[in-house]
Amino acid sequence: MGEVEKVFLSGLREKLVEDKVIDESQLEPGFAKEIVKYGGKDVMTCLQCGNCTGVCPISLKIDYKTRSIIKYCQFGLKTLTLGTQWVCATCYRCYEHCPADINPAEVMIALRHIAIREGVIPPFIKVAAANLVKYGQSVKPDLEVEKIRKELDLEDVPSRGAEYAKVIKEINVLVHAVGYDKLIGIEEEVKA
Repeated sequence: MGEVEKVFLSGLREKLVEDKVIDESQLEPGFAKEIVKYGGKDVMTCLQCGNCTGVCPISLKIDYKTRSIIKYCQFGLKTLTLGTQWVCATCYRCYEHCPADINPAEVMIALRHIAIREGVIPPFIKVAAANLVKYGQSVKPDLEVEKIRKELDLEDVPSRGAEYAKVIKEINVLVHAVGYDKLIGIEEEVKA
């Protein structure tokens, strides 16, 4: 298939490349219902107006546009969609502009739930989850930030001590009790 260049009024250029050949073996007819099961709305009611992509703050930076992902969901292209939803910032601008009241952000969240259950988990999700059980937050505390806080006469961020250890233990108990550690693949971090 060919390459097309889309030129916006502002002069911004975007290359559109469609090189995927799709056959019936890739279609899963029940995929739209599965999305509803995990909290998304019925993608079959999407009008394909493009408003979601037009207002998406990251749509010009990503290969898969919101409108395209919704179309793939309508077709039942589960395997093609499961790796694309992680770029959604869940800002809900798409929902504000959707005439069909679909809420594409909630569809993306449902796709995340499905992807995790299918084992399609990007490495950054595992790192964030491992950091949560180790440090109580999704990013590792930075010693440089602690130094800057001291220079600015700000309180220390509680990252050590008995109270902090208690919080980390509670997080680990919760993560294990709900099975999140097994689901996301961080059992070893919870045991440590």
